[in-house]
Amino acid sequence: MEGRWAMIKCECGRYFGSSSKNVGGCPRCGSDKNLKIMKKYSSSKSLRDDISKANTPPEIENEISVRFEKYDSKIRKRDNVSADIIQKIIKTSTTDENIITIDSISNSISKLALSKITAEDIIEILEASSLVLRNSNGSWTVLQ
Repeated sequence: MEGRWAMIKCECGRYFGSSSKNVGGCPRCGSDKNLKIMKKYSSSKSLRDDISKANTPPEIENEISVRFEKYDSKIRKRDNVSADIIQKIIKTSTTDENIITIDSISNSISKLALSKITAEDIIEILEASSLVLRNSNGSWTVLQ
């Protein structure tokens, strides 16, 4: 089965994630040239973990692993937000320009009647999964 997600390596040395079908530019340098698909994934969690490891200096890798374990257990305690719910939130809160904000996510959460998750939780999940790129104006660009 072909993976839905891809780990990409830029010529600047940065690893990042993207949809297998729509590889964008590097979040570090902006280049869309000489990008190399390193591996494909069916799980965004596996993609996130591998990207984090690839971009982490060896001297702090253990500390990062401990933090991810805590983060993953915190996610499991939430409202069991599935990938389908995340996709619905993205779809209903993203503008035509592929931009989302805390307010647009909050509105989507309200419409879906989710009670145990916040817009900040969703942004955290999306950023950790490399599905969004933080903009300087308090918004995020959706990369899928």
